[in-house]
Amino acid sequence: MVTFSNFRVLNPESADLARELINADAQERSAFSSFMTLWMGFNGWMECVTDLHTDAQMIAAFANHVRLTDAYDALMEQDADFRSDISTLASMWPVLNVRDVNRKLGRDAFRNYGDHELWVAVAREGIKHEPQGWIAGSIPTWQQLLRTIYCIRCNLFHGAKSPQGFRDHHLVVGCDKVLRTFIERTNCLEWYD
Repeated sequence: MVTFSNFRVLNPESADLARELINADAQERSAFSSFMTLWMGFNGWMECVTDLHTDAQMIAAFANHVRLTDAYDALMEQDADFRSDISTLASMWPVLNVRDVNRKLGRDAFRNYGDHELWVAVAREGIKHEPQGWIAGSIPTWQQLLRTIYCIRCNLFHGAKSPQGFRDHHLVVGCDKVLRTFIERTNCLEWYD
């Protein structure tokens, strides 16, 4: 169960730290650092309001939450810039779970396979990817967006993304921008029940 009021009664030092992490982008040296600190603050807020202990549980609770879904849908309807940023990010989807690629195809899969051959191998091996059920060119749901951002976060945090990689860089920049915009424009850290 999600209880947004939990964050409002959290001890002030912890709440301030989450806000500082979320707002640290101007001080960061790279998009990767900006996204990592943003995610840490967002993750802290998720843990506080869900009172759950694993990322998978928190993501599931948030992905299926009506208020968050409605806020995303309203933002998509009312904010052309946000819609454009979502479209830009989604144009680079799907996103492979790099740990699953490494486990099933080997750590050198991205070097050893051409694009077409890689996707054939991905399909053959049933490699995990996000978003599930998404059709290229369609508008992502809140659940698809959140789960894909989390997949990108996992790939980044586990060392499988490079700031030198064109696609990697743009995926991380897109996630940072979209998640930051969602937090700022919905003012969700200030929600209560």
